[in-house]
Amino acid sequence: MRPRFIFSAALVLLFDVCRCDVFELRKKLSLRAGVLHAPPFAIRNDDGTYAGFQPDLLDRLKIFAAEDGVDLEFVLSDAPAQYGSALDLIANDCNTTENPNLLQDCRKFDLIVGDYYCNPSRSVRIDFTPTWLRTTMSGLKYVHRGGRGYDTMMQLEAAEDTACVPDGTYLMNVVMEKYPRASYYKCPSPLDCIEKLKSGTCALYVDDELQLRYRAMEDLDVEVGRDDFNTQYIVWPMSYNIGYNMSQAMKKWMYSAVANATLDELYYTYFEVKTCPIGTAGENCTDYCDPKHGQANRDGLCVCESNSWTGKDCSVEVQEDLQLLSPALIIVGYTFFGINVAIVMFCAVWLLLKRNWPQVRVAQPFFLGLVLLGVLVSQATILVLMREDPGDGPVPACVTIPWFYSVGFCITYGTLFAKIRRVHRLFRASARMVRARVTAKDTLLQIGSVLFIDVIILSVWTGVDQLYWERTVLMTDVYRNPLSSQGYCTSDHWPVFVGLIATLHFGLLAVACYMCYVTRHIPAKFSEGQYLSLVMLSNLQIFLIGIPVLVIAGTDPASSFFVRSAIIFINNLVVLGLIFGNLIYSVMTNRGNVSTRSAISSFVSQGDRNSVNLSSHSITNDSGHRENIDNQANVLSASNHWAAAYGSSDKGECSQEHVGGRRISSQYSLNDIPEPLDDDDTNGEYDEEEGVTNPASLDAALSTEADDASESISDEQGSFQSEAGNNEHSVCYPGSN
Repeated sequence: MRPRFIFSAALVLLFDVCRCDVFELRKKLSLRAGVLHAPPFAIRNDDGTYAGFQPDLLDRLKIFAAEDGVDLEFVLSDAPAQYGSALDLIANDCNTTENPNLLQDCRKFDLIVGDYYCNPSRSVRIDFTPTWLRTTMSGLKYVHRGGRGYDTMMQLEAAEDTACVPDGTYLMNVVMEKYPRASYYKCPSPLDCIEKLKSGTCALYVDDELQLRYRAMEDLDVEVGRDDFNTQYIVWPMSYNIGYNMSQAMKKWMYSAVANATLDELYYTYFEVKTCPIGTAGENCTDYCDPKHGQANRDGLCVCESNSWTGKDCSVEVQEDLQLLSPALIIVGYTFFGINVAIVMFCAVWLLLKRNWPQVRVAQPFFLGLVLLGVLVSQATILVLMREDPGDGPVPACVTIPWFYSVGFCITYGTLFAKIRRVHRLFRASARMVRARVTAKDTLLQIGSVLFIDVIILSVWTGVDQLYWERTVLMTDVYRNPLSSQGYCTSDHWPVFVGLIATLHFGLLAVACYMCYVTRHIPAKFSEGQYLSLVMLSNLQIFLIGIPVLVIAGTDPASSFFVRSAIIFINNLVVLGLIFGNLIYSVMTNRGNVSTRSAISSFVSQGDRNSVNLSSHSITNDSGHRENIDNQANVLSASNHWAAAYGSSDKGECSQEHVGGRRISSQYSLNDIPEPLDDDDTNGEYDEEEGVTNPASLDAALSTEADDASESISDEQGSFQSEAGNNEHSVCYPGSN
């Protein structure tokens, strides 16, 4: 052994013995500590003092040293800002190629007060205190971040997004090596990392878990994610120059801090709020908190772990919100149903009592009864819409919903369509002076055809893709227990069948609207075309408003039920009000008792010019020449002949019509008009195939309840005279109006 080495070893041993003797005799120890500024571990105040986790720990170590009779003192001063530079000042390789610091600089500190990770390379250069905290690497996320958020670095790497890391640190190298496919932004400071996190530059800020927990306590807009990798143990580095005994004393006092929970107390002070023990809550942890369903938070409030429980102590179970119809909505539904049913009953009784009145007979009571039946059937849809189940069903009423509404709609509007079409055919045949036969059976066949198509669609729907009750869970608690759900009737292909039914219904409405247009000049006594037009317009408006509202309401049971019930209620109410309300008003005021002649004349001359094709009648003037009367004169003549035969009431009068500026003087014979049939051949019906006019009253023909009626047309001649210089002609029929 070299003498020089032996001499050096002897000096070191003598130094340690002397320091130990001094330590034991004076019972006073002073250590020089360099402090790294790293909140919350160590924070330098403006007055030069220090605060934070580590200064508080130093104060606790003084207490433990005093218990051993040692007056422990720490002389604190700022250490270099970088962890590596501060560590070099106490390392045993000072003044070497790896650590070029001067020897006098390396004697400046006895230990570094900083949150150092212990690792193999550092352990051979310095002495370590016992581990006083455990930490990992984790991520901090911004809770208000838009778009996709990440809880772990693995998720961020899979999306090839960006993470913020502290520049020039051991942690940065570990993270970048572990997740190489992620992008990184290197922050000069933790505050800069948090600023970039909130601005969206990076999706996660990865750092020491304890640092991140401290930031999350200070800023409620950020929270620590679920990452937990690369576990590290935090220590203080100490110089070997302090001697073995001093080093052993420091380690003893550090273990004392661990044993009496001093470190736990400091941990909850700086990194996590200490909460009340399980089962307690309140400011002083004296209140009860159900241990199975809740736990006290940082403010002492009992917070339920699941939304299935509520109450101050989390002992009240929350019942699942089934979103069933409220009692108020049920009352509204029954009110809608009751109002229209009461009106239907009133109209049915009134129709029975007034069935022999002329206005009612012409309005065809049988078909009015079918309209009431259709309204009653469709109104029943509201009742089946209220059927529901708190579970997964079954609800048999689901199958009947489209049947009640669609069949009722087809009966109501199919009857109105067939009824107005019947009137149009009779008036058109009368204007052409041909026989037309439109029996009640024919009209019922038209209604039945529409209803048959509707029933076929509904039958296929029921047989192939029947509606069923389904309950969907909208919200669950953390344990997947349902908190909110809603039930509704559905099927796999309901849009297809609804589309077919809607096409049929809108097609029926479109044809009915056209029939209303071509019969617009027929008085309401014979046709409800004007009022039916208002019904169609109202129906269209309701659907244009109601369908978008249904789309907006979505599957919300309460909104959907109210909108659908309101649509059915208003549609049926409009039909009853316009069709039956008008009829009742006509009977009460004797309004609309228009003569058949006037009705035919108005229809032919104003409403059906293009569809009625009358042959010109020849007229002989004084010079023996024959000339044709223009189309207007023909139309007026035909309508007056019809009126003379079937609509007269005031006898012995003549009607005067304008011809249009012609000077005509001629004779016109009623023998040109085909002879009427006998009473036994008419029965109030018309036959287009025969080509002859039925002399029965049009009123009688339109009333399915009327007795057989007919009139005879006189064989006597009527005179058609026009005097010179006159712009009007006079038509007189013996014994006619």
